[in-house]
Amino acid sequence: MSTRLLAALAATLIAAPLSAQPAAPATTASAAEIAALSERAAREIKPGQPLVALPVMGVGPWRAMLEYRQAGAPASLHKTQIEIFQVVSGAGQFVTGGTLEGTRDVDSANQSGTGIAGGTSRRVATGDIMAVPAGVPHWIPSVEGRLVLISLKVPTP
Repeated sequence: MSTRLLAALAATLIAAPLSAQPAAPATTASAAEIAALSERAAREIKPGQPLVALPVMGVGPWRAMLEYRQAGAPASLHKTQIEIFQVVSGAGQFVTGGTLEGTRDVDSANQSGTGIAGGTSRRVATGDIMAVPAGVPHWIPSVEGRLVLISLKVPTP
């Protein structure tokens, strides 16, 4: 065999496992793991602190966080991400739409605000799911005792 042929064969054999690798297995978080994160957040939150956010999982650009809230927190607007929430436990007010007030840029794709003017408010509770399109202000101004959510940020296509 010629040196050129051996080099081509070696390159093919080295590259083949890289291109033929199976996809990573699914990432999961059990109910027990979510409960443990919630208990950890309850221990970590300080008096007067509105929320603690802990990572649950991430796959590529998708990120899921556990949000443990004991008070209202600043409003948000994500320019390039859809945000989906599921209430794990508790209840509170959820406001979407309207205009972000007291706006400050967190970074080039995210804004924070002191509240929302003219939005739609609804009570959310255990089991509810909310989806907020990119560019829509959203806010949890108050909670009833505590509110535990899973928040999933999904980049827009």
